[in-house]
Amino acid sequence: MLSKAERALAAWPEARGPLTAHDAGRINDTWMTANGFVLQRINGAVFPDPGAVMRNLQAAIAHDGRYLVAPLPTAAGEPFLKGDSGDAWRLFPRLEARNYEALPDALVAAAGTAFGGFLQRFRDFSGALDPVIDGFHDLPRYLAQFDAAPPLPDADAARRNVDALRGCFGPSHARRVIHGDCKVNNLLFHPTRAAMVAIIDLDTLMLGDPAWDFGDLARSVCAGTEEGGAAAPLSLARLQELCRGFLSGYGPVDDAERFAAAPAHMSFMLGVRFLTDHLRGDVYFKTARRGANLRRAEGQLALAEHLLGARPRLTALLEQ
Repeated sequence: MLSKAERALAAWPEARGPLTAHDAGRINDTWMTANGFVLQRINGAVFPDPGAVMRNLQAAIAHDGRYLVAPLPTAAGEPFLKGDSGDAWRLFPRLEARNYEALPDALVAAAGTAFGGFLQRFRDFSGALDPVIDGFHDLPRYLAQFDAAPPLPDADAARRNVDALRGCFGPSHARRVIHGDCKVNNLLFHPTRAAMVAIIDLDTLMLGDPAWDFGDLARSVCAGTEEGGAAAPLSLARLQELCRGFLSGYGPVDDAERFAAAPAHMSFMLGVRFLTDHLRGDVYFKTARRGANLRRAEGQLALAEHLLGARPRLTALLEQ
């Protein structure tokens, strides 16, 4: 019997199986085809309106499609496939590129340039965007969900850490269009050169503060795979390269202190989200085993503390 993914693939005659599962993402499900395409199932539990996700992507490509990957229409001419059981499927061409969970030193500046340039190109975006996740990047909302989650003995230390840190962070304000998920694994790099070839996963394209994107990128560069429970010591050399690359693509920032505070803010927020998901029974982020979200939370909360200490140095780097 054919799997759901194999049945969905039939909507694109140019793509052929067999399919190979690709487990890098924590939200959507992804497969590689035998002949150079990427099949993806949009997670309806996270994105209840996949049409809105696809409309936002099309609006972004229409504004400036450089370095963005357009989905391929189905044989019926639809931008995505609505499956029989309510699933939504889309197909992308697979690019010859490198992709990383933990970024090598040689590509840190290129990653900064990539996302800084994206924000610069979308500075004048005036199209309409559909909200796809209610309350995304809303720290007070995430803290309220965390406070309402049932306690678990194995998470007591992490809970105390959240309570000790929460006073260091306040709400931020949306300003203009941002990527919304500036992790290093959402960049595709040239196979041999230190250059970006594509920015992927625009599912969380939204109105926000560009400092959030810089903060998420800095957090991601420092965090590696986000799977370990211990945060590695910060590399100021990597942060310096990241700032150099980001400013070369984005231009001068309007408030160096706000941007410098964003990496700790984003790490803390993600740590709260990981911990809340653990307390709720792993209902949001995909995990291979029980306890993975707790380890992710511990790593992000420790990283938030490190990044809080690095704010003066980051401010100085961003002011240069």
